[in-house]
Amino acid sequence: MRRDFDILDTAKGLGIKILRKASSEEYIARCPLCGDSENPEHGHLYLNISKNVYYCVRCGEGGSVVELYAKIKNIDTKTAYRELKEGNITTSAAEENCKKIQYNSVAPIETRDRVYRAFLDKLVLEPHHRKNLLKRGLSWEETAKNLYKSLPQKPGESRKICNDLIKEGYKLKGIPGFYKTEDGEWDFVNYKGFLIPVKDVQGRIQGFQIRLDERESRKYVWFSSRGKPDGTPAHAWQGVHGKPAKEVFITEGPLKADVAHYLSGYTFISVAGVTAIKGIETVLKDMGAKNVNIVFDMDLLTNEAVKKAKTKLEEKLRNAGFQVRAKTWDPAYKGIDDYLLHKYKEKQRKIV
Repeated sequence: MRRDFDILDTAKGLGIKILRKASSEEYIARCPLCGDSENPEHGHLYLNISKNVYYCVRCGEGGSVVELYAKIKNIDTKTAYRELKEGNITTSAAEENCKKIQYNSVAPIETRDRVYRAFLDKLVLEPHHRKNLLKRGLSWEETAKNLYKSLPQKPGESRKICNDLIKEGYKLKGIPGFYKTEDGEWDFVNYKGFLIPVKDVQGRIQGFQIRLDERESRKYVWFSSRGKPDGTPAHAWQGVHGKPAKEVFITEGPLKADVAHYLSGYTFISVAGVTAIKGIETVLKDMGAKNVNIVFDMDLLTNEAVKKAKTKLEEKLRNAGFQVRAKTWDPAYKGIDDYLLHKYKEKQRKIV
């Protein structure tokens, strides 16, 4: 992989506060994109020096070195690449831009759910995206039930959708993903990929993750208009996949949890990252959960940062009164969804 710039050196050059080394591959820093927690010694921004990428488990922002620089400086990636190539890094950029950029407050969940559902009604799931979902083990009916939809790629289509929503009486201010263009028209962030709804315990859509078609540094991004005019940031929402139950499983990522729920029948909670667990005990109590199984990816066996995160989550949940177990499986299958799909296919072969 080509490495023109170093993620750690670039972060330091931007004035991002590096807190500590989390593992042989990762450093934890303060996130300038969301402001992070009130305690200046707590950080949620992970800088991976092996993959040369960043990811904030609090706000869900992530990507390459160039994308980090562009976000902090509030410029496009072409300009960011040029400035990095010239070594033109302003040490106070992170602090200065955090003060400059103001965001809309996120609209209440009831409002988001109404707008997002009306938005999804105007989209379709393209065949190549449905094929991707079927390959993961989901059924045709499940892809429809889970409301996956492709982001439109025709010129002008996104603005037309926004205009139609406004005509129908929906307000887009405060809805993550939507923003105003320079000419004052509403639009939404548009990647090549499909939307994955992240629902709460009542089945309301809190926000979306996007599964990207073309990727270098990341597979998923949040449907967020952070840094856009009249934009609204997404949060790293925890998703509920299945009905309220006494036994619940916790894993990383909403699509993985959708697949695992479908293949197993168990109820899952998805977290954006292994440390994005703030308030998870409240979600579990709202579901009536008693027994909680932690099923993080199998890099748990080798990644010290993931091990520490698992231990912290176990302690947090036990202190809240839950019975907690951490489960592992054949490491040839990284995620719980991969493992369950393997078991499903194995069972089908035996039937045949």
